[in-house]
Amino acid sequence: MKNLHFGEYFKNFLYDLNDFITIYENNLHVFNYSKLNKLSDKEIVLTINNKKVLISGDNLKIKQMTKQELLINGKILKVEFTYEE
Repeated sequence: MKNLHFGEYFKNFLYDLNDFITIYENNLHVFNYSKLNKLSDKEIVLTINNKKVLISGDNLKIKQMTKQELLINGKILKVEFTYEE
């Protein structure tokens, strides 16, 4: 019987998706965002495919950034999605 490590399985599952957001502790990881629209220590607005994502909180900052991924750190109070047509 093959040992299945849940962490690796979950990671592989997530990376099969076109885009996703994961939240843990005071961090928010965004995979495959299209555009960074607004950046302040209280609010970050992103575009992901046909969705606008509003991240609200305190002391928000981007810890790491690539063309596809963002790691946001701070006190995350709300994540809100708005679908565009």
